Amino acid sequence: MGVVETLEKQTNFCGGIDFGHLRRVKIGELKGARIAAFQFIIRQSVLNRVRVHGDSSPRAEICGVLVGDVYRDEIGAFALIEHVIEGQSSTSSAGQVTFTADTWQHIQVLMDKQYPDLRIVGWYHTHPGHGIFLSDMDIFLHESFFGLPWQCALVYDPRSGEQGIFNAHQGKSEHLEFVIEADEAALADRSRSADSHTAVPAAPPEAPTPAGKGGKYPPSYPPKNRFWSLIGRFFLAIIGLLLFTCMGALLGLLIRVQHISLPYWIQRMAGG
Repeated sequence: MGVVETLEKQTNFCGGIDFGHLRRVKIGELKGARIAAFQFIIRQSVLNRVRVHGDSSPRAEICGVLVGDVYRDEIGAFALIEHVIEGQSSTSSAGQVTFTADTWQHIQVLMDKQYPDLRIVGWYHTHPGHGIFLSDMDIFLHESFFGLPWQCALVYDPRSGEQGIFNAHQGKSEHLEFVIEADEAALADRSRSADSHTAVPAAPPEAPTPAGKGGKYPPSYPPKNRFWSLIGRFFLAIIGLLLFTCMGALLGLLIRVQHISLPYWIQRMAGG
C-alpha cells in the first residue's frame, strides 16, 4: 500500500497531524506538476545542501533528517521539505549508515532551537556508487524511525548524481514521485564517472627560465662567475705546488751547507 493510498484511507488525524484542518500555504514556482493527491514537495535549497553534504563523502555513506511540515493548497495536501539537519556523529561505511544517540541528540537540539514549529518529515542518506534504492537495512531504519505515511527517505548517489524519494511499508520500499520548489538555483552539474573522485597528482612545474628581450629565452651557457671561479682554483693549485717545491729545495740546501748527515739529523731530532 503506497503513501498516497495510506493517507487517503486514514482518518483526519494521522501521525499527530489533523488532515481536516491543515494550514493553507502558497508555494512558489514548481518544477513538476501538482496532483490532486498527497504529494511530497522538496525545495531546491534542500537538494543543494544534501548534494554538498553527500559530495563531501564520496566513499562512505552520510545521513541527516528532512525538516518541514504538512500543508494544504487549492489542489490538496502535501508534505513540504524545507530544511535539512546533517547527521553529525553518525557511524558510516561504504554500504551502511547508522543514527547514533549523539546524532539524535544533536538533531533534537537544533529542532528545538531553529525549527520549533516544524516537524521531521523524513531522512536522507547517500549510496556512493551504488544507485538509488532502499536496502533491507534502510527499510528497517525507515520503518523504525520514520514510519509515518507523511515521512519519506531521500537517497542521493554522489558518484552518478542520481536522487530519489522513497517510502517503506511492511518490509517493502516504494519509489515516489516528487515536485521541486525552485526557491534557489540548482547547483551546476558536473561530469561524473566511477573514478571522478580519484585525485590525479599534477606534474611538478618546470623551473622558470628568465626571459630576454621580446620574450625569447637565451641558450643555456655556464655562468661567467663559475668560469672565473674554476680559473682561480687552478692558479691557486699551481702556486701551492710551487711553494711546496721551493720549501723542499731550501731544506736540501740547508742540509748540504751544514754538512749534516740526513739519517743522523733525523735521529737527533727524534732524541730531542
